[in-house]
Amino acid sequence: MKKIALFLLILSGIITSCKKFLDTKPTDFIVPEQYYNTEQQLNEALAGVYSSLTTVATYGLQQNFYLVGTTDESYYKLSTTSPHPLYYNITPAEPRTSNTWNDLYKGIDRANYLLANINKPAMDEQRRNAIKGEALFLRAYMYYLLVTQWGDVPLLLTPTVDGRQVNNPATPAKDIYNQVYNDMKTAKDLVNDYTTNGTPVHVSKTAVEAMLARVCLKMAGEPLLDVAKYTDARAWADSVIQSHVHSLNPDYKQIFINENADQFDNAYKEVLWEIDFYGNNIGALQAGGRWSIYMGVRNTDKDIGYSYGYQGATGYLYKLYSAGDLRRDWAISPYNFLGNSGTTKVLVVPTDAYSRNEGKWRREYETVLPRNTEFSPTNYPIIRYSDVLLMFAEADNEINGPTARSFDALNMVRRRGFGLSVTTPAVSVSVVKDITLSATGNTGYLKTVATIPVTLSGGGGTGASATASVSTTTGKVTAIAISNPGLGYTSIPTVTVGTPWQPNTSYPAGTQVFNGNNLYTVATTGSSTTTAPTQTSGTSDPNLTGIGFTYAGAKATGTASIATATVDLNGLSQAAFRTAIRDERARELCFEGIRKFDLIRWGIFIPQMKMIEADMNANLPASLKYAVREYTNVSEKDKLFPIPTLELSLNSALQQNPLWK
Repeated sequence: MKKIALFLLILSGIITSCKKFLDTKPTDFIVPEQYYNTEQQLNEALAGVYSSLTTVATYGLQQNFYLVGTTDESYYKLSTTSPHPLYYNITPAEPRTSNTWNDLYKGIDRANYLLANINKPAMDEQRRNAIKGEALFLRAYMYYLLVTQWGDVPLLLTPTVDGRQVNNPATPAKDIYNQVYNDMKTAKDLVNDYTTNGTPVHVSKTAVEAMLARVCLKMAGEPLLDVAKYTDARAWADSVIQSHVHSLNPDYKQIFINENADQFDNAYKEVLWEIDFYGNNIGALQAGGRWSIYMGVRNTDKDIGYSYGYQGATGYLYKLYSAGDLRRDWAISPYNFLGNSGTTKVLVVPTDAYSRNEGKWRREYETVLPRNTEFSPTNYPIIRYSDVLLMFAEADNEINGPTARSFDALNMVRRRGFGLSVTTPAVSVSVVKDITLSATGNTGYLKTVATIPVTLSGGGGTGASATASVSTTTGKVTAIAISNPGLGYTSIPTVTVGTPWQPNTSYPAGTQVFNGNNLYTVATTGSSTTTAPTQTSGTSDPNLTGIGFTYAGAKATGTASIATATVDLNGLSQAAFRTAIRDERARELCFEGIRKFDLIRWGIFIPQMKMIEADMNANLPASLKYAVREYTNVSEKDKLFPIPTLELSLNSALQQNPLWK
């Protein structure tokens, strides 16, 4: 990433002179004729192409959030009447979409310059080919982003050497998809393998194959409906699987903790390709991203990690997860920060899914200090191995109906979601589903303590744990959330809220303990005797109980429920398997910028969005009702963005997308 940032300074000087300057030899900037002469300069130019995907208009913020963030899994958690892509109420003059268009074409032009000059320096041919392959792939990927979001766009495959040549007609989307496919296929044989690269920052052979599978699935769906591409998608995904280079990290949450900490998982290599951000933008190197600050849990505390908390989870997504699926409470944060400022976490009432935020990337795991309020070193995953498995299963099902291999690929992803071995068949799991507070009791808890421990015992299972949240205004327990559902429960376990009184134990003043159904607050620091407090008013006699225990109220109690969830899916019909894959992609890949593209290629984008509209009208809390507008506004034209107004004014050969005229 340091090389990429350095090259941005160099690249800013690589410009094309106008005619009146042709007789003037530049002395303060680099022109293309003076560059690309050494292997180092080729690598710096390649870093510049990669950096095109780190701008605010691309994966620095807009491409993975503003342009694709409102779907059936997530919504924009900001009340505004201003035009915004996430509200589906923009015009062709919308600056955010225009900026993304412009930055993608800038990146394409950088790639074209590099490819046009790739043979200039004398160097090792294998290293030259790797640079060529990466540049070819990156250009293809940027065209993939353009064609999937704007449809027919100009296809430029040579450098922009004359600023007057601006009238470039749009190329039909089908031809662009074919160019993307062919360029990626060529790049696959030129780039290095993952082991040679050593990290997922540079694209590798398997990363290219994985992206080829994604491109083929898109071509098989809307708008092309080239169903023959399912065969190619299956083959490319299978090639990644058969390479045995990549595997699933057994701990789902660790994937995203690693990206927060700017660490690469070279043990499992689950992330095949990710966008690399670096540092905290304090000092000369400005290479951080902004996206994780917009997508996290709202918090105004800069030390734990400032976040706007603009991405909310839908109730639909929340309900897709079965009891015991550990991914739910990692992807959808089960807590908010107290007062939105500080390190104290307050549990969200489990039934109110819409009040939760995206929680995959949590700024408290960042290791670069001090944490910047606007920039983060968190890396962004473009494609993961779990996606490859699900793409293989989807393509295999469309070609053959569900087979043993497609079931196995799907089930591996599901097993990891439940915290099980991915290679061991698992019919079902019995877990603690939730805990319901009793209607009686529940008074006198300290308003300064946001959470208290909960223990579960018995029931024949292991591993279940929970936490209770205390209101800072009423001093009552308001919710009990399962932090780990455990495994193997055959009967309902006993729920214990808080800390029980113990004999001969040292207690600090202010500690709260219970004995029976009574809650007590320790009056002064000291040790208990073997005599427990039992009074229901006042303070116990220290001569009897060792220290004074002041009666605080009635202890909160709760009752657990257990559930059995299906893990391995087998015996489904082709149609049922298709639905299972679509649901699993939401559970596994939510908030990773893929869902909108999936819904469109499946031909269900508008129906799904209108289904969410109805669900929101019925279930949104009053304070969030503004979000319904996002789903009311969406229509067929929103499958593509409008061609930017400025681009149309400069390029007379280009026409506006039909539904945007």
